[in-house]
Amino acid sequence: MITSDRTTPRIQIVSTAALRRQKEPLVPISGDAAAIDEIARMLPVDTAELRRCTGDEKAFIADVWGKRVHVTTGDIPASDLISVRDIDRLLTSQPLLRSDMIRLVRQGEILPRNAYLRSMREVYPRPVDHEMTENEHLFEMLTRGVASAAEVTAAVRAGATLILQSAHWYHPPLTEFCRSLELALGRRCRANIYLTPVSSQGFDLHSDPHDVFVLQAFGEKRWHVGATPWERRNGRADAGTDETKELLLRPGDVLYLPKGTPHRAHTLSARSGHVTISVESNSWREVLRTTLSQLLEDSLPAELLDAELPAGWLHDDGVLDEPAGRFLADVRAALAQQEPGQVRATHLRTFLTQLTDRIPGAFETDSALGVLGVMDTTPLRRRKTVPCALFSQPASKRLYAVLGRRCVGMPDTYEKAMRFIAGRTEFTPEELSTELDERERMELCQALVDAHLLYTLE
Repeated sequence: MITSDRTTPRIQIVSTAALRRQKEPLVPISGDAAAIDEIARMLPVDTAELRRCTGDEKAFIADVWGKRVHVTTGDIPASDLISVRDIDRLLTSQPLLRSDMIRLVRQGEILPRNAYLRSMREVYPRPVDHEMTENEHLFEMLTRGVASAAEVTAAVRAGATLILQSAHWYHPPLTEFCRSLELALGRRCRANIYLTPVSSQGFDLHSDPHDVFVLQAFGEKRWHVGATPWERRNGRADAGTDETKELLLRPGDVLYLPKGTPHRAHTLSARSGHVTISVESNSWREVLRTTLSQLLEDSLPAELLDAELPAGWLHDDGVLDEPAGRFLADVRAALAQQEPGQVRATHLRTFLTQLTDRIPGAFETDSALGVLGVMDTTPLRRRKTVPCALFSQPASKRLYAVLGRRCVGMPDTYEKAMRFIAGRTEFTPEELSTELDERERMELCQALVDAHLLYTLE
């Protein structure tokens, strides 16, 4: 925690969970359309990655998302996200690649894991000690085995498709790509890498329970795609037919498949590599869950929630009717008082808290600052993988920049400075001189560096 006053800290770094437990409501701060060049949007993000997947992201979201299959023809192959060399390195240079990171599929059949796993006891023949049983990662590898690079490559040569699962966890280009899509779409994303040999097919015709972007990196792949659920519901396709249309993806092309769309794919005369981005659902069920959770914490009195059920309710149908009616009436009244802004603020804060930390280069940038810390001329940059949403607490006159699991609290007089910071990709603290004095801007910028929103490579 960074403080400038012993009684009331000017700048605080606190967990978002602790902020949620405060009884004073948080009000989201959004941009002013009349001054769009001066202030930031609620979540200032670069939509270049979404635009790469969709062409025109606004038209795509309005007319295509969740409705129709769409192909964006691009000039940039996804080889910047994954290449043969990357796959080779991930598979052959990491002898302890966990079993759940790999799948092999051939002609619709998932190969049994024992066909390409090595017993961990072969790799690590020492007796199991306390350290290994306490380390969940090591213990899982010990009990489930690790991938054998030799067996995996042999299976691919024999026609199997290699799938490197959840590659956004361990392959930095996909880490940043997925985070950009998460902040642009408001949905969690994950990435799988597919390598399919010549004239081969992985899965048979199937559908996925999430929306999908397919980015072709190298080679070509022919896709057979059926009607989407939206097309079937709206009479745009025969509900009883399994007909599919053919699409050929070349390097640089991006295919979008709405949730539930039947599809299968196979290679031609060259091996193919692509990245599949799975975009998870973000439904009203989740909004209701977060809203009710907030009601339990903030709006419903403890005497209502902790009141005992009548004795004998299990056997007497009538004994519960009257108190249950009063309870439901109180809950309905509390729910009716929720404003759309409150619901959005609660769900936004919950969504950002659930995002996994993505702070590449944190140790490198910490050392770049050295012992002097941030100075007025230090060039600071926004870390693209860290979200920033601004909330205010009007009664206490505090402003909070929610950065995922952590947030930075400050006086509400810092709002213009934070809008400036949130809307810039690079700046120096001295550019905040019209809003904050030297001490204030040094404290604020240092706190935002410590919370990983900002960094410097100088």
